[in-house]
Amino acid sequence: MPTEFQKIITVKFPLHVRQKPTGVYEARFRAHGYNISVSSVDESKLKPKFIEALKSYSRERSEPQKQDPREEQPKSPLFNDIAGQWLELRKPTIKPTTYEHYESLFRANVFPALTGRKIDELKQSDCQELINDYITQGKYRTATKIYQTLKAVFDFAVGEEILERSPMRLIKPPKYEERNGRAFTVDEERELLKRLQESKCAPDVANALIFLLYTGIRRSELASARVEGEFISVICSKTRKGFQEKRRLIPITPMLAAWMHVFELEKLRSIRPDALTQAIKRLMPEHHLHELRHTFITRCQECGVPREVVSVWAGHAADNTQTSNVYTHFSKEYMQREAQKVTYKV
Repeated sequence: MPTEFQKIITVKFPLHVRQKPTGVYEARFRAHGYNISVSSVDESKLKPKFIEALKSYSRERSEPQKQDPREEQPKSPLFNDIAGQWLELRKPTIKPTTYEHYESLFRANVFPALTGRKIDELKQSDCQELINDYITQGKYRTATKIYQTLKAVFDFAVGEEILERSPMRLIKPPKYEERNGRAFTVDEERELLKRLQESKCAPDVANALIFLLYTGIRRSELASARVEGEFISVICSKTRKGFQEKRRLIPITPMLAAWMHVFELEKLRSIRPDALTQAIKRLMPEHHLHELRHTFITRCQECGVPREVVSVWAGHAADNTQTSNVYTHFSKEYMQREAQKVTYKV
């Protein structure tokens, strides 16, 4: 018996032997990558016959297999194609805005560096260099998003048995201190309103910025905004796909009421979010759009509105207590009274 088989087959010959209805005996060995089967009408000849089959099988395994040049090796798929498959499979489980974000990230940041590359040719160094390029530019947030997306795509390729191992497995995520933003000061708020009046900014865009400033809603929530009596109602953009959409109410404060006569919500709802982001960059380069939300929340608390109430208006959890997050339900009358506190001079 070949030496290599002595460690996996005991002297007691523990093989699967059976006698078929025809009277023929059959012995099989299917383990450790082997698949050997012999048969004989004489059971005493079965063992020698099986050992001879083992020797023959061993020789075949040790000899290199010559590949027919006419046989083509299966082609490795391109990274772009696998990334596209991964994204399409995620599409039913994510919101359209999230899908668009991934599309934009691939198109602008990932594909230009990896287009035309076969996925099994990409090495750890290729991925690290792409991430490092954005770190060098100081674009830490983009670098982190690229890391997360590449990891997900390569893990998908491993799961589909396209790759044995992911080149991302030893790469660590970029570290950076995320900028949380800050509220406008009252003077800056006054300056923003002045620049909106003096600039060539489209009237609907200018009105939308003021609307965001005095409601604190996210830019993605503007498309769902509507007036309900003395409140502005919006669908919370943080609701995950598959969960019931939640509307929240923001009372019309005196600051917002002063502008309501110029707002045409139907027009404001149709404005592209990117147009608002770009407008703030032009008007107030030291700030970004989301800081209008910071400003609203800050002003409300400065005017004496309890933090828990402001959290409800902003669509945040009040705190980590079950009492606040589950059992507290502020009445509309109470929220309207608190909203009257939000008045100040700009």
